[in-house]
Amino acid sequence: MDKILTYKEIRSDVGVQTYFKYMEECFENTSGIFELIGRRSYDKSHALRTAKIAERVLKYLGYKEREQELAKIAAYMHDIGNIISKHGHDQSSAMMFLNIVDRYDEDVFTVVSAIGCHEDETVEPVSPVAAALVIGDKTDVSHERIGAGDLYDLDKHSLVAAACKKVSVIVNKEKMSIKLKIKIDSTVCSVMNYFEIFMSRINYCRKASSVLKCDFKLYINDDKFL
Repeated sequence: MDKILTYKEIRSDVGVQTYFKYMEECFENTSGIFELIGRRSYDKSHALRTAKIAERVLKYLGYKEREQELAKIAAYMHDIGNIISKHGHDQSSAMMFLNIVDRYDEDVFTVVSAIGCHEDETVEPVSPVAAALVIGDKTDVSHERIGAGDLYDLDKHSLVAAACKKVSVIVNKEKMSIKLKIKIDSTVCSVMNYFEIFMSRINYCRKASSVLKCDFKLYINDDKFL
């Protein structure tokens, strides 16, 4: 009988732990890889936040615990391909994940497909698990993802993230809605800057929400935009 894929086992996998250790070392070394991508964190902290949101989205919408766990696994592992390249990292992340697991049940393919499409904004996510991953990933724009340093050294994406001082994802099953609330420090960047940089992410969140049969709502500094 095939083994059951679990979040606990993935978290404790030696290869996975080694990956995150390496990425965290790169993030601490601002003269290394993360300087080239604006020092946005793709380390364990982002993976954990994404996993928490993905799991919570499905939990609050009443999905089965197994689907919640698969979303959590996919979200935790979705960026491991960045160790190869930021470009096409969704596909490389999926392949790396397949190389890590060994003789698990067919749920592994639900996870792989979710990881493999989390950056493809031209299509809808392929499953509720994939949709939850997208929402978890694309809503994590907090200043917590930015390394220490001068704001003037940041690229446009990182500057917007640095301005996002509080980010909340609120799921309402009764109204079938997913609400993203953001507090932006306008002394760092304007609300318009956020839309210029992250509108594609918002559109993908809308697609993901529709897969979950939910409306996606966006509030910035208490003003409703969607």
